[in-house]
Amino acid sequence: MEEFAGKTAVVTGAGSGMGKAFALRWGAEGMNVVIGDIQQDALDATVAELAAAGVPVLGLRTDVSKLSDIEALADAAEDRFGPIHLVNNNAGVEGYLDGPIWAATAKDWDWTLSVNLMSVVYGVRTFVPRMLAHGEPGHVVNTCSMTSVIAATNMYGICKHAILALTEVLAADLAAAGAPIGVTGLCPGIIATNLFHGSRNRQAALRNDEGMSASGAELRDRMHATLSKGMPPSEVADKLVTAVREGALYLLTDHEWDSRIEARHAAIMAGAVGPAATGALDAEGVR
Repeated sequence: MEEFAGKTAVVTGAGSGMGKAFALRWGAEGMNVVIGDIQQDALDATVAELAAAGVPVLGLRTDVSKLSDIEALADAAEDRFGPIHLVNNNAGVEGYLDGPIWAATAKDWDWTLSVNLMSVVYGVRTFVPRMLAHGEPGHVVNTCSMTSVIAATNMYGICKHAILALTEVLAADLAAAGAPIGVTGLCPGIIATNLFHGSRNRQAALRNDEGMSASGAELRDRMHATLSKGMPPSEVADKLVTAVREGALYLLTDHEWDSRIEARHAAIMAGAVGPAATGALDAEGVR
């Protein structure tokens, strides 16, 4: 997809962070922009900013963990602007951080997977058939993470590995079908977002009675502080526009994680077990 002006983009998680930056950038490219976010006030603020810039925009409160909400977002986009050409499956949360993976509750799994993984599954299921039906050039962007290409260290990383795999399968299936739809797996590193405050919107039914552990809260706050010093989301948006134009399947925002990427793949190729295979650390040196 090389031409954007007059086309329609849909972005989830557009109330803040990268989602907001993507929405603003697609608007600057002359696109109609349809955005979803679970937090109404943040959604309204992004809509107002886009409208003030003269961008044709539509916002709809969207809980991406619900297929019905994703379908409603697609219906609203088509009702307002017609065919959808570009989709950013971007919404995500930090997920379970409270301890070893075997200690996670069913509610932890339901919350983390429903927002971080199933939302992308629902986005692919909902938007791709509609894009195939109109037959015009299009593109799907799935926000993965640098954690999707290093050894996973937590539940968030598990989801991101799965999203990258989904992205690769989607790209192969679209190519086999001869469809004019590109796919990009966006793998951001340390980006200045509110990712580690995602639990503010965790559904009450999926909250554990005891709440977050002290160690989980400490890790969350430390990682948020790290992210606050990261790459501005607007820079990621600029890189994404180039990647979509070039039809890039993978977009890594930087090379700060190269040694961990190489270590994981070297361990896999060597059939390594033990520390060589499982000792990769995240950006903070936290398992």
